[in-house]
Amino acid sequence: MRIAVISDIHANREALDAVLSSLPQVDEVWCLGDIVGYGADPLYCLDVARESGWVMLKGNHDEAVVNPAVLSWFNSAARRAAIWTAKQLDISRITFLRSLPAKRLYKGYLLVHGSPRDPLYEYILDSATAGIVIRSIVDMICWHGHTHVPGMFELTASGIRHFYALGEFAVGNAMLVNPGSVGQPRDGDPRASFAIFDTETRVVEFRRVEYDIEKAANKIAKAGLPTFLAQRLFSGI
Repeated sequence: MRIAVISDIHANREALDAVLSSLPQVDEVWCLGDIVGYGADPLYCLDVARESGWVMLKGNHDEAVVNPAVLSWFNSAARRAAIWTAKQLDISRITFLRSLPAKRLYKGYLLVHGSPRDPLYEYILDSATAGIVIRSIVDMICWHGHTHVPGMFELTASGIRHFYALGEFAVGNAMLVNPGSVGQPRDGDPRASFAIFDTETRVVEFRRVEYDIEKAANKIAKAGLPTFLAQRLFSGI
């Protein structure tokens, strides 16, 4: 099977459309959470996701718009965006977000938004954290998002090896794989990020695609959301 793995769309319609338009023929799409938050097109992105038949997870921003009790976890810009987003949603979209699981074992792969230990909130950014997580899942590939940085952590005989990922890589038996963010990359490359995974060859290809950043940023500003959320799209940080 060929799988498109996406994460952290963050209500960015322009980025999502660019990614979907660029996809090769795939058998499934796995979406690792955070469909909404930050961006100005939550309704569009949610409706695409609901009608898609994707394998989907809930992210921490998805949780925030349906559960105000967790808003204290977020910084002020993210909190403002979550509150604004919640006001845009009708009951059917709220119900959809609430129904999404935070963690899923699917066809032998572990899918989470943050990490297996804390599916919604833990960031896997360093080798120390990755080492603890990989050793806890034992010979399993875990796909995760949340950091907005594409890459892989691999458990080797000499310890944890970290790849900043662009291009193709063979996938081993004990790895953490992050496709990066569709709607708000944070690795210094503003292009939308996603991955294509071939389950037969066990090769993952990390891809980037350009989108109309200015249009997405202007929508954020027009919605009255924090200016920072628009500005960061241009730098990818």
